[in-house]
Amino acid sequence: MTNHVIDRATPRTNPVDLEERVPFWRTLFYSLGNAAGLLTYSTFNTFIQYFYTTVVGLPPEWVGRGWFAFGFWNAINDPVAGWLSDRTSTRWGRRRFFIGLLAIPVAVAFALVWLPPFDRQNPTALLVYFLAIISLYDLLQTIITLNQDALFPEMYQSTAERAAGASIRQLIGFLAGNGLAVALTPIIYEHLGWGALGVLWGATAAGLHFLSLIGIKENPAFAQKKKSSLRSQLRIVTTNRTFLIVLSINFMTRFILAVLVAVLPFFATYVLQIEGQQLTRLLLVLFAGAGVSLLIWQRIIRRVGSRAAMILSMTSTAILAIPLIFVSSLTSAAIVLGVLGLAVGGAVLGPDMLFAEVIDEDYVRTGRRREGMYRGILGFIFRFPPAVAGLILGEGLALTGFDADLPANAQPEAVITAIRVFAAALPMIAVVAGIALLFAYPLYGSYLADIQQRAAALRRSANDAYARDSASALD
Repeated sequence: MTNHVIDRATPRTNPVDLEERVPFWRTLFYSLGNAAGLLTYSTFNTFIQYFYTTVVGLPPEWVGRGWFAFGFWNAINDPVAGWLSDRTSTRWGRRRFFIGLLAIPVAVAFALVWLPPFDRQNPTALLVYFLAIISLYDLLQTIITLNQDALFPEMYQSTAERAAGASIRQLIGFLAGNGLAVALTPIIYEHLGWGALGVLWGATAAGLHFLSLIGIKENPAFAQKKKSSLRSQLRIVTTNRTFLIVLSINFMTRFILAVLVAVLPFFATYVLQIEGQQLTRLLLVLFAGAGVSLLIWQRIIRRVGSRAAMILSMTSTAILAIPLIFVSSLTSAAIVLGVLGLAVGGAVLGPDMLFAEVIDEDYVRTGRRREGMYRGILGFIFRFPPAVAGLILGEGLALTGFDADLPANAQPEAVITAIRVFAAALPMIAVVAGIALLFAYPLYGSYLADIQQRAAALRRSANDAYARDSASALD
């Protein structure tokens, strides 16, 4: 690793003087890509295990183990996709090229997830189809989401700009992505069926991805002139201590979300014993609270920084999740989830902020921009929380005697207890681990301010060099 770039002779310029302000309209369109990804991927993560277990009829342990194996097998896609994204150079840019190319294919693959050609009468063929189609969908979704996310540190440069941009991006993602996915999905599949759900959400996501291209602005000065091998890039990224801490924090925050989205359909059906429309109302309360909290937490981040805000948010989440063990009615569940939603905003915004800060530190140390590679390794880690959550849920349901053919009020009491514990205890364990990791995260205070100043100076130098090279080419 070359360390000369961080030499104290590097000019220190106020990053506010160097950053380019991103207009609201551009952030709005760019954020639609996050909504598109969350719309399909949240539907996928929330209902895939429920659909193939309860609706299609695969044994729950088969689905859980298959989901776990898929997480390992498919994880290699992310680092390779990130490496290729960093190396790509087209007239449409590095990231925009992949987003425009894959918007329609990923929509088709998503629709096919919910249109299995086999049923419980042929469980082996159904399991093979399940593994094959989720692998295809996730491969395409990985590439398009990675490129959307890799744009964030490039488009937004200071902590204030990033906090504002992340809050808008995540708010739109929650409302138009997670909100529609989790809240309206039960109504759609009850009235139109699962296949129609897949086609509708897939087509909607493709349209949102195309609209997001309007807001995306890439910096051509950041394109890699010297191409590096996958092995060398992996070595640099995986030996970055700060990034390894961020990887672990992301695992914990993703695991919390994976547990909640996987268990919610089971919690609603077997613990609260409510129908799809009531589940929709319940989830709207959760996402309304979470959406409002993003506006609050972006102000907290601007005041105290990403690290402190995440510690506060995760501590509040751990405390407020405890009542999920005891709720037994729609009203009490709505109150608990609404208050819980207000606490999670810092944990939702935090990972975007930490990712951007790590990119700044690496840029200062090495003089290279490798958002794609770093996001690819993050994507590698992102595969495991849903896989681990799915495995634990599937095994827990099987061990406690879950039977998909029994009505909701006839399941063994052990099944209800397992679902309650899964919904509350596992997230609390992950929260405690996440808080401990945040205390080890070094990018805060004066050190972070120094890194951002130097990164700003390097950006200006790169832009000046690109302008000179462009002028020479014209001559």
